[in-house]
Amino acid sequence: MIKIADRILFYVILKPLSYLPLGLLYFFSSIVYFLTYNFVRYRRKVVRGNLEKAFPEKSLTELKAIEKGFYKHFIDFIFESIKAVSISSKQVLKRTSIKNPELLEELFKQDKNVIVTCGHYNNWEFYSLSLPKLTNYTTYSIYQPLKNTFYDQILFNSRTRNGMNLIGTKDIIPFFTSSTKEKKMVVIVNDQSPSNLNSAHWNTFLNQETGWNNGPEKLARKYDFTVLFGHSKKVKRGYYEVEFTLISETPSDMKEGEVTDIYARLLEDLIKEKPDFWLWSHKRWKHKRPTANK
Repeated sequence: MIKIADRILFYVILKPLSYLPLGLLYFFSSIVYFLTYNFVRYRRKVVRGNLEKAFPEKSLTELKAIEKGFYKHFIDFIFESIKAVSISSKQVLKRTSIKNPELLEELFKQDKNVIVTCGHYNNWEFYSLSLPKLTNYTTYSIYQPLKNTFYDQILFNSRTRNGMNLIGTKDIIPFFTSSTKEKKMVVIVNDQSPSNLNSAHWNTFLNQETGWNNGPEKLARKYDFTVLFGHSKKVKRGYYEVEFTLISETPSDMKEGEVTDIYARLLEDLIKEKPDFWLWSHKRWKHKRPTANK
């Protein structure tokens, strides 16, 4: 049963907020950042612990600077996600562009289906809204439905209204085995803890032994999808530029785990260059490799 409080929160507060100009939302964001960082201290221990593990060579002053940068960006992202509920296609396309569209155009001409691997970096909501309008591909994204069915539907509607098609985790195999002929681009976020530790691929990432969901690689190898690494660069507040890097056009010819290793290295390089924009508020290394896999 949907809680009345969920409806009140969305229809009385969140949805009306989404109609406000982003400039005003950023004013609110700055206030919320100050309160969250200094008084609420939302997941400060988790964020600091992740940063200490990832950057043992950095001083406390350097870590605090990254920490503050993360919270400023994270609160901005929350308000941008609220804005995404009602933002127009014209406005989101004004704020999001592709740096190297020629790579996608060439793969499209070659009749290549594409899997885009990416992390929780910068604004993946604007990414999801803009991508269907920026490419000739029919675009899809794998997603894990929320337990809260009301907000799951809100998120589903927000992400799909510009043409992104969402594939629930239980529908992945039926989707990849379907015989549809349109050229597909499938976006898969892969920087969370793997659900099955025994089948995960393990490597060293940000100085930690890290397990990865190797589903994207397995799907690409089995169904002959080209694999790209995709990420968005923050040009300035509220403006993003998406860039794609080719990992492999023939993943089935590569060693098992190699595609995932290349992806992990590209994501690591990105995070090291601009660490503020990765989602540090999750317990990144809460799982250890099962003894049988070592």
